[in-house]
Amino acid sequence: MIMVMFKRIVLFCISVCFYQGASASIISTAITAETYSVSYPEPDKGERVHDTGMEFASVLSRSQIYDTGVYAFAYVEANALGFALLSMGKYKASAASGSAAISYQLENNSLVAQQFSLRFSPLSGYLKAYCADPENLFYEDTGSRLPCIGEDFAVSSYNARITLNDELIWSSMAEVRSGNNGVDVVTDGAVLGAFDAETHSYHWGTQWFELPLGVFDPNEQFNFVYSVDVLTDGVTNLQGATACEPFNCPYADNVALVDYGFRQLDDDNDSLFQFSSSALPVDVPPKLGAILIGLFLLVGRLKKT
Repeated sequence: MIMVMFKRIVLFCISVCFYQGASASIISTAITAETYSVSYPEPDKGERVHDTGMEFASVLSRSQIYDTGVYAFAYVEANALGFALLSMGKYKASAASGSAAISYQLENNSLVAQQFSLRFSPLSGYLKAYCADPENLFYEDTGSRLPCIGEDFAVSSYNARITLNDELIWSSMAEVRSGNNGVDVVTDGAVLGAFDAETHSYHWGTQWFELPLGVFDPNEQFNFVYSVDVLTDGVTNLQGATACEPFNCPYADNVALVDYGFRQLDDDNDSLFQFSSSALPVDVPPKLGAILIGLFLLVGRLKKT
């Protein structure tokens, strides 16, 4: 009986000192998606669409003036696995924008403090902004891309952020703007890609990031949010026309496109948010170490008697 009791004491001391906890448990998820598209000659007919869900959300909006080439579209899809796809574009006098947000509430379900980390990928994408050649060959993805002239401009951009308990821990932003001074590219935070002057586009491939999230005590909860905003916009003047009916205006070509979060052929990971944790190393005080050794020796003696 005494030996059994001592064994239990020894096992308890070992479990307290060297226990390796499990990873965080997900308490809840929330997904939101929103798009807006508008044709500037008819601003009151802009379309805004919003969707929410616990596991998935998707929205699509369009705006078009027939027989003018004025057209905008926006599509956003997101899910609880960390996948956020935002695809939109504008042609001539129009604009489109969209956003996605993926929220997690997590908890350290271990008996000891844990160091948490996140491995994630924004996947691939591109930005484009330009005015086309007079033959409109850009519709077949050929021909030249020209900077806008005069006061015209075309712009496409994305802004991605990750916050932990409302504090920013990762961000990436890029913008391509075509104007009368040529094409400007602005980036901030993590730089995902590079600019191609020939096509007036900024491309990036799939890449993974490792983020330390910090140490959390047993049963401590924390909030994690991944959000992305994208924009395609511009100004196009009326090619010398002083007045015209909205359906007969000779709007200049003005193009901006965004694709963010596209899977490539070799992107075979189901989850783009991969959380992991590890127990903090625990220093065993010298006196406690001596007690443990003594307990082991005492158990051994009891076995012999």
